[in-house]
Amino acid sequence: MFSQLTENKSIYQTLWRLALPIMISNISLPLLGLVDTAILGHLDDNRYLAAVAMGASLLVFVLWSFAFLRMGTTALVAQHLGAQHLHNKHVTGQTQPQNASHTPFSDMAILHCAIFLAFTIGVVLIACSPLLIEVMLTLVSAVDGVTPLTREYLQTRFLVSPVTLINYALLGYFIGHGKTKISLILLVSTNILNGILDYVFVYSFHLNSQGVAWASNLSECFQLILAIYFARDRIFNYQPFHELKKYLASFISLNFHLFVRTFFLLFTFAFFMSKGAQHSAALLSANAILFNLLMFISNGLDGFALASESMVGKAMGAKDKIKVKQVVIASGVLSFGSALLFTIILAIGHQEILALLTSQAPVLALLDQLEYWLIFLPLAGFACYWLDGIYIGLGAGKEMRNSLLFAVFVLFLPLQFLLQNWPMHGLWLAFYGFLIGRAFWQLMKLPANINKSVN
Repeated sequence: MFSQLTENKSIYQTLWRLALPIMISNISLPLLGLVDTAILGHLDDNRYLAAVAMGASLLVFVLWSFAFLRMGTTALVAQHLGAQHLHNKHVTGQTQPQNASHTPFSDMAILHCAIFLAFTIGVVLIACSPLLIEVMLTLVSAVDGVTPLTREYLQTRFLVSPVTLINYALLGYFIGHGKTKISLILLVSTNILNGILDYVFVYSFHLNSQGVAWASNLSECFQLILAIYFARDRIFNYQPFHELKKYLASFISLNFHLFVRTFFLLFTFAFFMSKGAQHSAALLSANAILFNLLMFISNGLDGFALASESMVGKAMGAKDKIKVKQVVIASGVLSFGSALLFTIILAIGHQEILALLTSQAPVLALLDQLEYWLIFLPLAGFACYWLDGIYIGLGAGKEMRNSLLFAVFVLFLPLQFLLQNWPMHGLWLAFYGFLIGRAFWQLMKLPANINKSVN
């Protein structure tokens, strides 16, 4: 009994040790969007804010479709380390479960596959960007004056697509190893640079939305250089391409379900933003501010989820079902506590926070009507963020995909259609249904997936 209590305490301590740097670094990640919003939100013309809001959401829709490069790399690296630990125990004479299996990857092979795939996809995106941009702008009915600015923003941001995607892969590698302090250094330093460049390009050079795009590009290039420095011993360790080919097909197969899951996740985000754009530039801007705050909150709550990815992945690789369950419970408790804290902060200080992000009266008036949707977002969303981390650690990409399909097609789209005469509040109610629906599906399927993955 005492040893179990000691082990549970150790799990909480490990989660905190891994999660705290991730929470700080993850909170810094959407600061890129919040800083952009704050800089443009105080200009007299709200077209620039609307253009970046629309452009950023469309860009995220494309680039984050490939977020499996981060998630899949984290899961595979963690599982490899867990299997390696189990193998080492066997070598030193300890008992190894008969059903133990080892990932066919080495951590270096995983990283090289992820970087190769990221670079290839990024180059294809640059080549296809003129067509992609026109298709995206055609599908989204933006208000007059916003579309040309959005096009310019997207043309600039697509130029660094390979850089963005390779950064995803490198972050996944560091998190899988539990090197969360490196993630903290990368993301915080990048966002500090982004904020400085935002201010200089917009207020000194008067580049407005284009300045924001170039600030983001240069900041991401800086992040890549820094990440390569930290992983230089693995990146520059030569492996023949014919060796990587053995792993590449398996790597893609393992991550396909995560790709589909992320695509429909971002489809929901883009659909949500497009509905605001069809109403007015003011509502688009208001929703953009709330969405950036949502990303800020979700990335903060993701600290325990990302820590869980590493811990669950290692426990799964070591075939330790008890440890998996302990991490699930501990991370769930800590995630709920964090969500409750975020809700209290928003309930007390949301008006001051919103005032920092914009001074435009029409936008603030709409935000005042939407304040309760903002306040309760952490409690509505924490469970799906927490469970995403568990499922990634388990390598259960197919179930993550199914939870998204359920939430989008059974809840979000039908609710949005039924409530379309209630344009602001109906849209947010549908989005709440989307968040809660994802968590409901994953909770129902969790016991079976733990047994399937660990046995």
